[in-house]
Amino acid sequence: MLHASRAKRVSEQRESAEQNDGAKGHLLDHQQIGAQQELWFSHSYAPGSPFFLPGGAHIYNKLIELCRRECQKRGYDEVLSPQMLSADLFAQSGHLDHYEDDIFLWSHDGRRVGLKPMSCPCHCLMFSHRVRSYRELPMRLAEFGIVHRNECSGSLSGLRRVVRFCQDDAHIFCEDDEACIAAEVLAVLELQQSVYRALGLKASLELASRPAKALGGNDELWDKAERALRSALQRAVGEDWSMDAGGGAFYGPKIDCKVQDAAGRWLQCASVQLDFQMPRRFRMKYMDADGGARVPVMIHRAVLGSIERMFAVLSEHHQGRWPFWLSPRQALLLPVKADDKAQCAAAMRAHEELRAAGFAVDVDVSRRDMRQKIKEAEGHSQRGELWRYNCVLLFGSRELEANSVSMRMAGESRSRCVPLAELHGLFRELAAVRI
Repeated sequence: MLHASRAKRVSEQRESAEQNDGAKGHLLDHQQIGAQQELWFSHSYAPGSPFFLPGGAHIYNKLIELCRRECQKRGYDEVLSPQMLSADLFAQSGHLDHYEDDIFLWSHDGRRVGLKPMSCPCHCLMFSHRVRSYRELPMRLAEFGIVHRNECSGSLSGLRRVVRFCQDDAHIFCEDDEACIAAEVLAVLELQQSVYRALGLKASLELASRPAKALGGNDELWDKAERALRSALQRAVGEDWSMDAGGGAFYGPKIDCKVQDAAGRWLQCASVQLDFQMPRRFRMKYMDADGGARVPVMIHRAVLGSIERMFAVLSEHHQGRWPFWLSPRQALLLPVKADDKAQCAAAMRAHEELRAAGFAVDVDVSRRDMRQKIKEAEGHSQRGELWRYNCVLLFGSRELEANSVSMRMAGESRSRCVPLAELHGLFRELAAVRI
């Protein structure tokens, strides 16, 4: 997946900031939420490369788990590729001619090398590693790849645009058949829609056609690619899409999926791009049913796009009130009386069991006032934290006698009594709801 020129990115960043300064109103920025909930931070020692704390890493990994699970259902195979690569690879793919300034390059052992800015050239090498048969197609290679791009400081913006990020990149190699291409693109659009529904985000689709500076090829190939994309769009959403004339990638047309954030801004996250050029540059071949050598078509796609950018979008969308399945603080366990050893032991025991089952829960047996603990858990801290736990579990004498716990969900005025034996099942039910 590629990105805009530096000048364009800086201009877009400034324009977005100017247009939305008044739109934010009382909304918290994702950087405020990240600081107040101790999710991530930036440091001058690593410009444009965020540090994710335990809570942030929990959300980050949950997003990857969601996308990985959906990809596995749809026949993707996950791969891993190197971080440091010869600059010759980027020259062969065409990226060096178009984006050299955005690639970290240096000399190593007499060779010019660079940090991977995208995974597509690596996946091309994987396809070409041996002779392929038409029976292996479509081949869908997915990677949650760490990439680096040499962004200038003026374009950096919290988690929205960074230097180091994770891209849920995948490349589909399929037969050079318009119907086959349209079917694969449709499957990608359906995958994207499924994930975005789970995230509760509104999305719009935009077809970007051949740019002025396209990489080789002929009009027939570009027209064929655009027809396939139009066909997939029509089948997926009917007429509910827009056109970006000349906005395609240098190697092929694409469909951009943009999401609306809490301040009303439209940000590109997902995309699907057709590529008839790179397979030829890498001399890719597969053997057809008659034993003849054919060149595959390559489809680039991302669903979340940058995990970091999606993290920013969701932070502001939920305003720090994370849905249970994604939340880094699903429950706070408290003894009613912190000086009661039995109550503290019960809270500690339940905490250990829930943590062992994979739930993000905390326990507080300190002797601070219980009402203050609950206020802080609900997001009313005098020290500036914004914890916003999804629920509070109280262990008092009555609960211990009934072998139960008093549970109050965020936003609810009443507690309910939950038998300890049913607590795991209830948490699993809450975590299964993807909203």
